[in-house]
Formats: sequence, structure tokens, C-alpha cells
Amino acid sequence: MLQIQAMSVLFFVFQGVFPVFLLIVIGAVLKRRSVIGSEFSKSASALSFKLALPALGFSKIAVLDFSEVFFLNEIIIIAVLTLLTAGLSTLISLKFKDPTQKGAFIQGSFRGNIVIIAIALVMNLYGEAMAARAAMILAFMLPLFNILAVIVLTLPLHGLSTEGLLRSLKGIITNPIILCVVAGMIFSLFRIPVPPALGKLLGYLADLALPLALINIGASLTAQGLKDKGKLALISSLIKILILPVAAVILFYTLGYRQEELGMVFLICGAPAAVSSHIMAESMGNDGDLAALIVMISTALAAITAMVGISIIQSYL
Repeated sequence: MLQIQAMSVLFFVFQGVFPVFLLIVIGAVLKRRSVIGSEFSKSASALSFKLALPALGFSKIAVLDFSEVFFLNEIIIIAVLTLLTAGLSTLISLKFKDPTQKGAFIQGSFRGNIVIIAIALVMNLYGEAMAARAAMILAFMLPLFNILAVIVLTLPLHGLSTEGLLRSLKGIITNPIILCVVAGMIFSLFRIPVPPALGKLLGYLADLALPLALINIGASLTAQGLKDKGKLALISSLIKILILPVAAVILFYTLGYRQEELGMVFLICGAPAAVSSHIMAESMGNDGDLAALIVMISTALAAITAMVGISIIQSYL
């Protein structure tokens, strides 16, 4: 029985993670064969940041029904754990000499790929009810992820000066992803129907977000970058896919969570670094190469941590 469960977990994790990783590989191959170049990367980053990712955020949140599955304590605890993780990574980054690496490192340690990987795995393993619960957590975490990302990507470059704080504030209120997520929450809270034509358009743009961003990440990777920044990327990745989810499981276990609920928390908190973290890091003058490495490494390792973590939860918790 345990063997069948383990094989099911392995299958669904592979199904969720492998296509993401393969798109990164495709981007690297296309760059190596000169099919795409630096101009593509710049254009793809701008298109993803200003159009595709905002459309994805809005379309995912606008259709949620907040009256169905709303666990406030769950959301607050995960938000606090996210803030503590960002604080831990900030302390580690104080030793970095290059300020452009600080924001990319910190962001990679807390910003997870909930939209693409976590919710899909929760849906496959635990069904629609638990996936709806995970989607509600996503609705509140997306604004936090983006606001926190703007702060950590801005302050290391400009400090706590008036200029730095103003740049952070401007980055928050003009960030297209944040604006569309907030708009999506308004549509959801007030149950405003999205016009069919607009919904279809946003769907097309949202479908563009993931492959475009992942191919761009693959095109950004270099052997020299892996050699120079691989250690930092690995540390950030392990914080994201190991330390954060394990801490979350321990905490929620003490609160009475078991089996499916614990599995959902583990997958939400242990999702690999979000694809958008590379786009935002690059768009805001931070180390895009480091951010790309964090996405790649955390995605590859998440296949292992997700399988092992869910198997332990199903068997012993």
C-alpha cells in the first residue's frame, strides 16, 4: 500500500515539475544554437513583467469565491512564516559584497511557484476541495510576494534613505503584477463577472506567461554563472524548498493538522522559486542570472523534496 502511494506521489510530482524544468532546458538549447539572443531576453522579460504575468495573476484570483473556503488563521501563519524566511535570508545576505545579488537571493528564498506547481500537485493528490483551499491562500500570498519582492529588490540597491523608501513605494504602487492582483481581488470580493471576451483575452495572455518566462530563464543560464553563483543559488533554494516547508509542517502539526491538510501546507510552502522572481529581479536592476539559477535549482530539487515530504506525511503524520 505504501509503495503504491509512493509511486502515485512520484508520478504526480514528476508530472508537475518535469515540464517546467524541460522548458528551462529548451531555452538554454535555443540560446546555445543562437535561435534566441540577448534582445529576445530583454523583450521577453518586459512582455512577461508588463503583460503576461499580470494577466495570469488577475485571471487566477478574479474567479475565486472567498465565501467558500476561507481559513484566516492558515493564511496568517503562512504569511508570517514567509516574512520570517525573508528576514533569515536578509541576515544571510548582509555578507554579500554585490548589492544586486541580495534582492535576488532573498526573493528566491520566500517566493514560491504556487500558481503553476503547488496547486496542480494539491489538486492531483488531494482533490478539488483542498485545491480550492490552496487557491485561497494563493489569493493572499500573491500580493504579499509582490510587495515584499519590490522591497527586497529595491532597498539593497538604494538603502533606507528617503530615496530608497520612495523608490520602494513607487515600485509597489506602479508594479503591474500587484495592480492586477489587487484588481482580481476586487472582482472576486464583489463578485464582479469578467466579460467573456476579456476573460478569453486574459486567458491567452496568461497562457503565454509560463513558457515565455521559463524559456527566457533557460536562455539566461551560463556555465560561468553556475560556477560563480551556484552556491548562493543552492542556499536560497534549500531555504525555500526545505527549511520553510519543514518549519511550516512542524508548526501546523502542533496545531492539529494531519494528512491532507499537512500535505497541502507542505506543497504550498515548499513550492520551488516562482518563475516571476527572475522577471522581477531582472526588470528592477538586480542579478537576473542568480534569480534564474535559483528557479532552475529549486525546481529540480523540489521534485525530490516534494516526493519525500509527501510520502513521510502520508505514512507517519
